[in-house]
Amino acid sequence: MSTEQQKNASSSSYRCTYDAFLSFRGADTRKSFTDHLYNALESAGIHTFRDDDEIERGANIEQELQKAIQESRVSVIVFSKDYASSRWCLNELDLIMERKRTDGHMVMPVFYHVEPSDVRKQTGSFAESFTRHEERFKDEIDKVEEWRRALRDVADLGGMVLRERYEWQFIQDIVKAIGNKLDYMTNRRLRVDPYVIGRGNYVESLNTWLEDGSNDVGVAVIHGMGGIGKTTIAKIAYNQNFQKFQASSFLSDIRETSKQANGFVHLQRNLLSDIQEGKMEEIYNRNEGIVKIKRVVRCKRVLIVLDDVENSEQFNAIIGMRDWFHPGSKIIITTRHEHLLEAHEVVRFKVEGLHEDESLELFNWHAFRQPHPQEGYMELSRPVVEHCGGVPLALQVLGSSLFGKTADVWKNALHNLDVITEGKIQKILCISFDSLEDHDQRLFLHIAYFFVGKDKDFTTTILDECDFATEVGLQHLVDRCLVQINVKNKKLIVHQLLQDMGRAIIHEKSPEDPGKRTRLWHKDAFDVLTKLTGTRIVKGLMLHFLPTDSSPTNEVGFETKAFTEMLNLELLLLDNVKLSGSYEDFPKNLIWLSWRGFSLKSIPSNFCMEHLVVLDLRYSSLQHIWKGTKILTRLKILNLSHSHGLRTTSDLSGLPNLEKLILKDCINLVDVDESIGNLGKLAFLNLKDCKSLMKLPKRMNWLRSLDKLILSGCSKLVLHDSATVIHVHAISGDMNKPGLLSTLSWTPIRSWWMWAWPGKTLQSTSFSLASLPRCLGSLNLSCCNLSEVPNDLCTISSLKYLDLSGNPILCLPQNMKSLIMLETLLLYQCTNLEMLPELPARLKSLKAAYCRSLKRLKNLTNFMKPLDFTFWGCARLVEVESLLNIKTLRSADIEITRYMGLFDLKSIASTDVKMLNHLTGTSRKVPVQAVYECGIHSIFLHASKIPDGFDSTIQTSVLSIIAPSHPNLKIQGLNVGVLYAQGEPRIQANVKKLIEVSNQTKALMWTYCPLTIGLPTEKEDVLWLSHFRFGNNELEDGDQIRVSVKMHGFHRVKEFGIQLVYEPERPPSSQNNVVAGDVSLSASEYQMGTGKYFLGIRGRHFHRA
Repeated sequence: MSTEQQKNASSSSYRCTYDAFLSFRGADTRKSFTDHLYNALESAGIHTFRDDDEIERGANIEQELQKAIQESRVSVIVFSKDYASSRWCLNELDLIMERKRTDGHMVMPVFYHVEPSDVRKQTGSFAESFTRHEERFKDEIDKVEEWRRALRDVADLGGMVLRERYEWQFIQDIVKAIGNKLDYMTNRRLRVDPYVIGRGNYVESLNTWLEDGSNDVGVAVIHGMGGIGKTTIAKIAYNQNFQKFQASSFLSDIRETSKQANGFVHLQRNLLSDIQEGKMEEIYNRNEGIVKIKRVVRCKRVLIVLDDVENSEQFNAIIGMRDWFHPGSKIIITTRHEHLLEAHEVVRFKVEGLHEDESLELFNWHAFRQPHPQEGYMELSRPVVEHCGGVPLALQVLGSSLFGKTADVWKNALHNLDVITEGKIQKILCISFDSLEDHDQRLFLHIAYFFVGKDKDFTTTILDECDFATEVGLQHLVDRCLVQINVKNKKLIVHQLLQDMGRAIIHEKSPEDPGKRTRLWHKDAFDVLTKLTGTRIVKGLMLHFLPTDSSPTNEVGFETKAFTEMLNLELLLLDNVKLSGSYEDFPKNLIWLSWRGFSLKSIPSNFCMEHLVVLDLRYSSLQHIWKGTKILTRLKILNLSHSHGLRTTSDLSGLPNLEKLILKDCINLVDVDESIGNLGKLAFLNLKDCKSLMKLPKRMNWLRSLDKLILSGCSKLVLHDSATVIHVHAISGDMNKPGLLSTLSWTPIRSWWMWAWPGKTLQSTSFSLASLPRCLGSLNLSCCNLSEVPNDLCTISSLKYLDLSGNPILCLPQNMKSLIMLETLLLYQCTNLEMLPELPARLKSLKAAYCRSLKRLKNLTNFMKPLDFTFWGCARLVEVESLLNIKTLRSADIEITRYMGLFDLKSIASTDVKMLNHLTGTSRKVPVQAVYECGIHSIFLHASKIPDGFDSTIQTSVLSIIAPSHPNLKIQGLNVGVLYAQGEPRIQANVKKLIEVSNQTKALMWTYCPLTIGLPTEKEDVLWLSHFRFGNNELEDGDQIRVSVKMHGFHRVKEFGIQLVYEPERPPSSQNNVVAGDVSLSASEYQMGTGKYFLGIRGRHFHRA
């Protein structure tokens, strides 16, 4: 199998150079299993270190391996039969397990043809190896015992065991498991088949282009026939490069998506969401989308992939987009149509078919689940492969269909291939279809016609009601490579060639009379409805008209009687279609009705819907849903989004099994009927952008299954705390009685005052969050015009997801930490928010980008865990309690500044320096600041030299000293001074800076990576002074101390120096008392291993907006 070459990592922190370190016994698996695993990991975007050196390892190689282990986020150890025979492998294992013991390093054991018990107990081949080790290393028996301990510990972790599984499936499971361990990036990686053969050169060329360092906005086009592997190449290149850009997006299947109603707008929404890391922006027309995309992409260097562009209009629009983008951005396009490239300056990659050996290997992986044929099948395999013409899709589908089949079945397939002369690829694919059971054939055709791009669960909900065993059948189709499931969003994918095959199969059943086909699509559906030729054979019908294709009223009309003979119609999907006539004889077995643009003001009473499972009437003219109560016991999903005339939801009590109610953008909806409280199975309620809605039903707390509630954009909704509501019941006596009014409680809610008349209970159109059900897991209150967040919010202890973005709130409730289950908190563009209180310890994701007024964060108890956080654009953020504090120099600790050699603070404080904050992604010119971070005090100012008293050098960035002895004095700390200037500019250069302080005598090392740095100008250099204060004898007289500074990006060191700071010896009773602000106090939070500390939030997991 061809391998993709490793790319040099660009990260300066040893925490994130590689995603995975691959440990293995080269003689056992280097050219077989490990090679396949390595390629699968790299294809999935999991950057993996693998030792490719086959020569005897020397000391330098051992040092490099140790460094690679430290720089990897997870170690994958492949235990094979002779693994323990190699002392190098055992030393590697010992290093890996030592790191696990000290810093919780993730380890994934893989047991390849060995049992975990053999590894744990050192039996079988492991026993033989250790017998030899004990003889050879009898003078180092402690070392042998360390190896045994490491094997016991790693076997106890469990891991992945091959046993009877096929290797291909085993490798897929390993990649998935590692992806889950690296979960903070998993949702951005694209699924790629683990066996990508013969495409390494294309990926390598594409990677070279992506890394060319050009300031231009580059456009590359991958072109070739359908099924040749264009999308696969684009996915691999995307997986391997998206982290090198500030933002990225992969838009799949442009061809089909753009044909759908609002398809172009849908693509725009996805692009914006990707670039803004999941933040959804509502777009209702193409021009609005263009404006928003321009605004976003001009500020970031982005990577965008547009897959399967079909026509010149799409292509020219994309080429025109390049003027919007930030310099250095890249756009990749895949297309079948080479003629689109004429007259355009783009980089071209033409994809050719696989060579014979490559074709055979790919076929073997799918037909035999191994890279070579089973015994006796080579002669059968070669002619099958030859017929596929080097097209990967054909090899995958045909190989999967023959997996596990007898030689007779193979011979029959070969016979069928021999008679194919025209339409070769499609007919080859038909052989795979013909080998399916009848149930799976029908299931595939339903999916290919009606469910491409649909959610897996949504599809299952409908097809289960159509008498399909959907879960089982879908897995069969996935195994045959006929259907894929998007790992990220769980939507179904069917290659365009396979969709074409499905339509051809249906056409062949009744080539002359479309009314006798089981499934009708667009043109055929139009002909049948126009000519009234439908029959009871029809099971599904889809007819979409885009507004630009239809009449001036945006509708095309037919008569209802056109459906009279379609007695078995189950799936009906209409867009912008108007029907006239009675619904008395309309098909009565409908299971899924999707009718966008439904033109009636109410659903007719004679419209039979008793079998409906999904009713989708988006963009309808409904004013109310139906009259009275409609009994629909099977209905699970009701979608009335964008129905701008809808004012009330009508009685919903006849829908006992309803699970989803979607009323998004019903801008005139003023009332959700109280009968909603009867929907005991309702789990999802979407009221987004219902701008006229002022209150929610009182019976909301009856919804015992409600898990997700979306109120985003309900700008008139009134919320208040239940504690402020008063209920004044009958009061005896005269209202004019002296002192009576003083006993009444007056309650401010927003801008009005409320009180109750005697004998009445206070009535309010407002709504208390305390009325929400206790089972609620997700709540979206974004863009609701909230100036304050009611304290009642914190009573919903079941919440896992909370979105408060886009509200003018000043602060959050102080008891936010009581939301003990909360994992995700979104606060995008809360421009008035000034401070965040202490947040729940379980929080995994905090997004507070563009909160322009945010200044302080209370102690985040999990800030040092893998918290995914964003404070991009929060230019005023100056304090993260106990971690970061930025002050003016006048407010700084005078003692510390004097330790640094700065005495004339008044003149220094009057100068300005441009500061770059990596946490917020902002830079601004400010008076000189004092920065406290992770126990280290730093100052950045303009200067021409390092202060007097430093041991300095201008030749190197490394200094070593032996700490001198001073009677009655002890080392209080260490000053580090770095004078640096502008260097050669580079595209998106990494401006990270590191100081490493090492006490080589005590085997201690601190690495400091500051969040905030000063930026030199052409005329003025920057002096960086940092004071490391030690309070626990970390540095003592006679210690060998080594200090180095590393500048990455476009800055260069001009002068570098260090200075030990002494203070009088303290009495014995006060020694070893750590002073607040010491590195000693902070270091335990940052420990990376025995004696090693990484001081800096930047080494943790956080992302830019």
